[in-house]
This record gives sequence, C-alpha cells and structure tokens, in this order.
Amino acid sequence: MKKKVNNTANPAPEEAAQAPEAEAAETVEQAQQPQDEGAAEEPQQQEATVEQWQAALETAVRQRDEYLDSLRRSQADFQNFKRRNQTARADGYEDGMREVIAAVLPAIDNLERALDAAEKAGEGGAMVDGVKMTLTSLTDGLKRFGFEEVPALGEQFDPDLHNAVMRESGEMPGKILEVFQKGYRVKGKIIRYAMVKVCAE
Repeated sequence: MKKKVNNTANPAPEEAAQAPEAEAAETVEQAQQPQDEGAAEEPQQQEATVEQWQAALETAVRQRDEYLDSLRRSQADFQNFKRRNQTARADGYEDGMREVIAAVLPAIDNLERALDAAEKAGEGGAMVDGVKMTLTSLTDGLKRFGFEEVPALGEQFDPDLHNAVMRESGEMPGKILEVFQKGYRVKGKIIRYAMVKVCAE
C-alpha cells in the first residue's frame, strides 16, 4: 500500500527557486533607496556667473598693482637710504680728516717761525736744512688730502677766506697788506682763516 506525499511540508522545486530571486531583488532595492535619498538631500552647486568671474579678476589685478607699487616704493626707499648712508660716511670721513689736519697746523706754524728766525739771524747748516725738509715732507703729505694754503698777501680781501684784524689807510683799498697767520683749506673748505691787515678806504 502506497503512502501519500504531503506537498505542503515540502514546497515544489519551482517555488523554492523563485524565493531567493525575490529576496535578492528586495535587497537591491533597499540598497539603492538610501543613495537616492542622500542624493536628493545634497544641495545643487551653482556655477559662477560671468559677472562674478569679472569681479574676481578685477580684484586680483587691483591687488597685484598695489603690491607692485608697494615693492617699488620699498626699493626706492632702500636706494635712498644707501645713498644717504654713503654720503654720511663720506662727510664724516672728510670732517675727521679736516679736524686732524687742523690739529697739525700749530706744528707747521712753529716750523715756519723757526725758519724765519734762522733766516733773519743768518743761520744755516744741517739743523736749518733738517727743519726745511721736515716742513716740506709734512706739507707735501697733507697735500695728498687736498690741503692747500689760502692766498692772502697782495690779494683782494675776501671775508669768506680772510679775517681782517687790522686796517691801514692806503692807495689800494681792500688789498691785503700783511699776513699775521696763514690760512688753510682742505678740498675747498676753510679749516683756518688767514689773519691779515687790510688797506682801508
């Protein structure tokens, strides 16, 4: 006697094959659903307009010109600083040189007075020759730095060069009649005025 097969306990092979396909389709649909929702939530990016690009370009050009102008001013200020610094150094050097030469002038005066006294006394010899050589070497060395005597005797009086300490009437008004102390200058700048006697009007 044959037993009946219970079809409800064991589903047919066709139904069993369709079940996994339905589950797979449902899984794909669920996976796609969040992506679509997220994409809908993201804000749409708008491209810049021509006017916005033009404004940005004008701003960049203006900033470039400002930076370039600032750089040029800085370079000009630096060049002016270098020039002023070089001028100040040169002026300081020349002023110091003039002060040193002015400090040597009393020694030159004394050597010249010694020679004048020896000449008036009719003296000569090695001592006088030695004084002459010393005076010559000293003045020649100073001339390399622009040292020179201010012309005075017989010249027309010039208040920028001479210091009149005495006047005497004569036929040549303004002429220098006598020099009491020689004047000197270095590179055209007076370091000592000539002390003179002038013919008055």
